[in-house]
Amino acid sequence: MNITQKPTLMDIEASQEPSVDKSSPTKAKKVVRVIEFDYLRGLAIVLIVLGHSVTNTNDGFPVWLENIVRGGTGVFVFISGFFFHHIFAQRFDYRRFMSKKVMNVLVPFLAVSVFAIVVNFFGFLLVDQASVPEAFALCWEVLQKGFVLFPHWYIPFIMATFLCSGLHFRYLKLPLFAQLSILAAFTIIAVVIHRPADNINVLQSLVYFTPFYLLGMLYSQYLDWMKLHYSYFLVAAIITVIATVWLQSGVLFHAGGFHKAAFEWGGIDLQFIQKMGLCILLVGFCSHWVWPTLGKHLIMLASISFAIFFLHPLLGMIWGNTKYFLLNAGYIEPNTTVTYSLISSVFLFIFQFYGSVWLIGKLKRLFGSKSRLLIGA
Repeated sequence: MNITQKPTLMDIEASQEPSVDKSSPTKAKKVVRVIEFDYLRGLAIVLIVLGHSVTNTNDGFPVWLENIVRGGTGVFVFISGFFFHHIFAQRFDYRRFMSKKVMNVLVPFLAVSVFAIVVNFFGFLLVDQASVPEAFALCWEVLQKGFVLFPHWYIPFIMATFLCSGLHFRYLKLPLFAQLSILAAFTIIAVVIHRPADNINVLQSLVYFTPFYLLGMLYSQYLDWMKLHYSYFLVAAIITVIATVWLQSGVLFHAGGFHKAAFEWGGIDLQFIQKMGLCILLVGFCSHWVWPTLGKHLIMLASISFAIFFLHPLLGMIWGNTKYFLLNAGYIEPNTTVTYSLISSVFLFIFQFYGSVWLIGKLKRLFGSKSRLLIGA
């Protein structure tokens, strides 16, 4: 097809072979490594930790920049959907798929959570000056949310997503028009219901992030066609990201994600739309603008991305408790200038991110073959 021609549904369907050879149900296509998605996995974990490093939100940190770095979870889910089709759907076995996810995702989540609740307990005793009964009561309140460390709401949600993998596999067998219709329907629902308050409602998160997962699957399923016509999507993605960041930051003056109860009206979730565009934009960056040294570093980060995700909140807790103690003791004063907010955020990112990388290296040597079960790497 000439690249100047307007793409049609028939063009897409004709350009993409089915993911499994229908003449032989057990015969799978050879999996080809897509290097830009290896890079993207490393970049996605950087974006997530950046979002968790913002200092002085709504009070010093630039709103437009916060709206770009916050909400990186959508990119992570997009990547997960891509690899579901690219790797697992080629010879799909539900029980084997779920078994791997339990061992590689759920078990490390539980292991880190046990350690984290102990750290929380002593934090309540030593930092908040709570009594032992009060500390136990506060820990119980934390556990009732379904996760201990605040970013770990993602694990119950993504496990619920994995439980739906049978439906996702059937989705891949649908005609393209049906696939796009379902994607559009979930997208409309997502921009209206928003993310759940405090990220506690797993079902709401599942509905909200499903479009990212479906988009990732479709990107893999029609990969050759997407690469051929990527320039169209790149232009649309750039316009989408710029427009939504401007609207959210300069018109609505809203910082960060949109969170609310599912059935309350809260307007249109502009960050959802922005992050859908950012997924496409970052694929282009990883395809064309990653130099060799950066590429090697991103692949290294990708290989330990889940461990970074699991461990960085522990370092964030250390940073936050230390800062809280120093403020209360009068050793430092509150500062909400833009310069302080940016510099403090950079140092917090370095401490959380590369502190986690360093810690992972130490723990992998300590735990050996059991490290994947305990920390996810």
